[in-house]
Amino acid sequence: MIVSFSLENWMSFRSRVTFSMVASRERQHGDRVPKLGKYQTRVLPVAAIYGGNASGKTNFFKALSFAKALVVKGTQPDSLIPVEPFRLDAKGAGQPSRFGFELLIDEII
Repeated sequence: MIVSFSLENWMSFRSRVTFSMVASRERQHGDRVPKLGKYQTRVLPVAAIYGGNASGKTNFFKALSFAKALVVKGTQPDSLIPVEPFRLDAKGAGQPSRFGFELLIDEII
């Protein structure tokens, strides 16, 4: 399970953005949110991403898909990685794009 996914300098995202499945401290419906006792944290079983037109939803999922492909398929030594950095200012093109995952596998983050 994805606990969090972060990206930076990718398509329409210049600064670091993080999608997190960690529940807030709100207590309403807390009995329905699974708790990882080992980590003293609660992880949401479901989430929704919504927003206005052209707010980055599609680019977020493109970033998730791109990062997944890098992890699952890897790269070839002589092949170029098709990176799409933030292009709305001059700094983005010269900076690295970054992706990060926190995963829950067999009750270990």
